[in-house]
Amino acid sequence: MTTSQPASEKPSTQLPSSKPEHIPSLPTAVKDAKATRELMFVLRHFHLGDPAARDQLESVGDDYLPALLDAFRDASRLRYEYPLFLFPPNTTEEYQTVEELACPLAQWFEEAVTSFAGETEARVLKDHLHWLEQHIRELSQQREGPVDAEATLAESCRALQNHLDLADQDQARLENDVDLLLKAIPEGAQLLSYGRYPALHLLIHAVRSQISLRRRGFQERINRCIRGLRELLEVEWSKSDESIEPKMARNSVGLGSERFDPASLSAVMDHSRGTQIMSAERRGRIEQALEILETWEPDPILVRFLHIGTLTDPWVQDVDFCQEITDSDPCARTMDIFDREAERLTPIFGAVRIAQLEIEGIYDAAIHNPWFSNFNWEAFSQEELRLVPSVIALGSADQVAGDGLRTFSRLLSSGRPVQILIRVLAHDNPGAGLDGDPFQSFRTELGYLGISHRQAAVDQSSAARHQHMLQCFLSALDATRTSLHIINTGQRPPGKLLPLNAWLVAGAAIESRAHPFFRINPEAGDSAAARMDFHGNPQSDIDWPVHPFRYLDDNGNRVGTELAFTFADYALLIERLRDHFRLIPAGCDSDGLISVQDYLAMKPEAAYQRVPFVWAIDGNAILHRLVISRELAMACRDRLNYWHLLQEMAGVRNRYVDIAVEKTRAEERRLAAEEREHLQSEHAEEIKRVRSEAAGEAMQRLTDVLLGLDSGGGAPGIFSQSTPSAMEKAGISVEPVPEEAAISEAAAEEEEFSFDEPWIDTPLCTSCNDCLPINPLLFIYNEEKQALLGDLSVATYAQLVQAAELCPAKCIHPGKPLDPDEPGLDELIDRAAPFNQ
Repeated sequence: MTTSQPASEKPSTQLPSSKPEHIPSLPTAVKDAKATRELMFVLRHFHLGDPAARDQLESVGDDYLPALLDAFRDASRLRYEYPLFLFPPNTTEEYQTVEELACPLAQWFEEAVTSFAGETEARVLKDHLHWLEQHIRELSQQREGPVDAEATLAESCRALQNHLDLADQDQARLENDVDLLLKAIPEGAQLLSYGRYPALHLLIHAVRSQISLRRRGFQERINRCIRGLRELLEVEWSKSDESIEPKMARNSVGLGSERFDPASLSAVMDHSRGTQIMSAERRGRIEQALEILETWEPDPILVRFLHIGTLTDPWVQDVDFCQEITDSDPCARTMDIFDREAERLTPIFGAVRIAQLEIEGIYDAAIHNPWFSNFNWEAFSQEELRLVPSVIALGSADQVAGDGLRTFSRLLSSGRPVQILIRVLAHDNPGAGLDGDPFQSFRTELGYLGISHRQAAVDQSSAARHQHMLQCFLSALDATRTSLHIINTGQRPPGKLLPLNAWLVAGAAIESRAHPFFRINPEAGDSAAARMDFHGNPQSDIDWPVHPFRYLDDNGNRVGTELAFTFADYALLIERLRDHFRLIPAGCDSDGLISVQDYLAMKPEAAYQRVPFVWAIDGNAILHRLVISRELAMACRDRLNYWHLLQEMAGVRNRYVDIAVEKTRAEERRLAAEEREHLQSEHAEEIKRVRSEAAGEAMQRLTDVLLGLDSGGGAPGIFSQSTPSAMEKAGISVEPVPEEAAISEAAAEEEEFSFDEPWIDTPLCTSCNDCLPINPLLFIYNEEKQALLGDLSVATYAQLVQAAELCPAKCIHPGKPLDPDEPGLDELIDRAAPFNQ
């Protein structure tokens, strides 16, 4: 059983971890070589599509699951992210993160209880939060769409109290804790279960959360413009003759005498203010803008959905901020509706702009009149475009890839900031049609088709990973351009197969590369590296995600291994694809059988000789191998090809990068070889010079010895101590050298230039590390990371020879064997000879 991940953590895998006590076993079978050959003949023919071979093999049972999913066949024990706790729209500050929109109910439970209870408080409630979560999950699954959080939670809390039936004192404590929990629910919060349309409801939630604050800010902007325009008109009114009435003149004089005539006084007064009177054109423009601003009312409809009639969600019909529209071509109708809504908002947006120009006193009729006469949605600012009610085309994958392809492409290229939401079946091929064989042709990738429309925002996500999907929605709503969302929910058609949780099936589609995640944002830049977001995919740097797996072999021993989860494993979850599998009888052991991930890693000409299989487990926890058809194997290769394409776009295992790296390495190797040759040449010259100097010194010593003999007449090889030598006569002090010392010195000199012992020409070492793995005690590095000989007592002559052959600098010299009894010395000496010269 898995728990929901905190928002800050990224799961390393999309598959939940299996229970440690759940270990399947291999069936015991007698191995027969002849029977294996006959079976391989049949298996190979099934793989190649022979109908006769299909009938000779056992079909896969309804209770078979991919080996890595066997631990989750009991959906009631699976704990996952849904229901989601949807926070109410925020009217004070704009949403910045996904966590401010929604979080798993389990996470909200933990945070809410912690806010009012310490470690030792509310123990009963804390111990039964899992029970509440499961009960709410069952309740919300019976209702499509979001439900009121407070009412649903109150109902589940009452059920918990009835279920526990505590004593009076404990019951009172629980009721108090429940009341505190219910008070922690924000007004307007909702719960969303994993149903048929979780992506649609989360998109609605994102739109509501974004537009509420935006509309409030826009209304404040309108109010400021109204006040500013009114002040302009009031100032202009104060300049007119009508601004001073007789009554005003009387009041200003302050006399109540009947002899004072204010009307006569007003007639003779000078009403000039010394300022320019506003032109009739400007006055009319201000009054018209003011009227538009004062009479404007926001559209209560926030979201309009267009679909071909497949949406059967009563929740959408019940809410007053959504409008549902049915049309045979949603993409074409979406453009018309957006243009209509934008045209309706054009006067108010234009009035706000005119008002700001007039208030600032910078409206220039010669410049602005022509501009406003052609003002339409293409001239809207980003802020204005975000205020247009959202229009969402709910496309059918088969319809979009078929008859609706032309208008789908037109909408993606139009630049209109609308949303296109397409639900896809991860196993299906939209280009093959609803009833067509999904493996008859290469799969039509609607996401990649969207990428080809370079200025459209495109993402491929799944409702099973709400954080990734909400991030895609928020990014698209901010992008103010056409956005395409390819969504997979994991819903399977009803059938005879073992029921599985739709959230788990959707996660398996992500895991198997059937529905990889990506997001393309054209506003991020012109390069693929800047536009492409590839996060959310499990183990994105390899072909297939790999997971540990344990089973019992036919002798009852526990065996640990690793299994890859491929598209073939995912296909086993789909009833209409079960005919591409057949059971391999136990005991059929042949080198021709190969796991599907190894099969796909081989070149096609080599793989043709093999028969691929996947691992599966039946309802009795017996591990089986299932041979797959060639059509399914080719579909796996096609999905892998698309995965590699997305990897390259994201900069993961990019071939161009690999070529550049290889070129750099080749250049480094060339430069290193040139440097090595230069060092070798210098070293050879140095050795020649040292040898020459050493030979001269040796001859000088011999000369000195001979001169000493001639002068002193002493014993041969010994300087005379009684008779001074010629050097002593010259004033040079010479110590007497015993004969034995002279002999040993000559021997040492001779030994110094011997190649009998192994040695390393350390200055030539390139630090390639080739010798260290052979024997880490024999070959060691100095401070400059250049090789030295270590402990020769733990070395063999074969290791020295092997290292010399591997060394690219040819700086290892094996010398002669230290152990005369080591086997194979004759051959080793011959191999070492080139390195001892």
